[in-house]
Amino acid sequence: MKFTNLVAAGALATSLVSPVIMADTTTPMSDAQKKEIQKVVHDYLVSNPEVLLEASQAYQQKQQESMKEQAQTSIQQNTDQIFEGKLTTAGNPKGNVTIVEFFDYQCIHCKKMAPTMESLIQKDSDLRVIYKEFPIFGESSDMASRVALAAGIQGKYLAMHNALLKIEKSLDEQSVMNAAQALGLDMIKLKTDMAGKEVTDILDANRQLAEKLHLMGTPAFIVASTPNGQFKVGSTPAFIPGAASEQSLQELIKKAAGN
Repeated sequence: MKFTNLVAAGALATSLVSPVIMADTTTPMSDAQKKEIQKVVHDYLVSNPEVLLEASQAYQQKQQESMKEQAQTSIQQNTDQIFEGKLTTAGNPKGNVTIVEFFDYQCIHCKKMAPTMESLIQKDSDLRVIYKEFPIFGESSDMASRVALAAGIQGKYLAMHNALLKIEKSLDEQSVMNAAQALGLDMIKLKTDMAGKEVTDILDANRQLAEKLHLMGTPAFIVASTPNGQFKVGSTPAFIPGAASEQSLQELIKKAAGN
């Protein structure tokens, strides 16, 4: 936020100074003139600090719109990858609407979204959810994602996924393995699969996909029309770079279903 304010302030200062500069582009300004203009800008901002907030908000909105436009292009170019979830699909596999979530098990906002995602799945029998493991908060996140995907190989991805999101204390190896053991997983196979090619390939593919979508963090959601589980060519998915309310997601689901 501080960086954004500085950018906004710089843009504002430029807009205030530019008329003076353009009035006479042939004669260089003296140091005294520059200091006078700087003082005018400084005094204005001090007297009207709300301008900085307005500029900051406008800048952030513009950045978000730009991010959404870039994401839309990438979504259309990578639908096969985005809507593939061999081990990580919940809800109706043939759902006419699909929500794709990029997340990290240590992301506070992802944890807060978990009950919302569960609720949406329970309320809508025609909804498919594909979880994209995107561990960006270090080794613990990577380890947790590997455990979840390895549990998926044993047919228990969703149970492991939900268990990991409910861990309130530090996401260390002991707490993660305790959760896996409580689900009755084959722990020897789990540890082998964690380091195996299938799990590693999924994580690598998710990271590459996140880069193509220009994701800046987690969570991030894509809501799309997928008749019989297939992306509807020509439709425009919704992209949400951040947390969202259940109501707003339901509205996007309804819109996608209408498509």
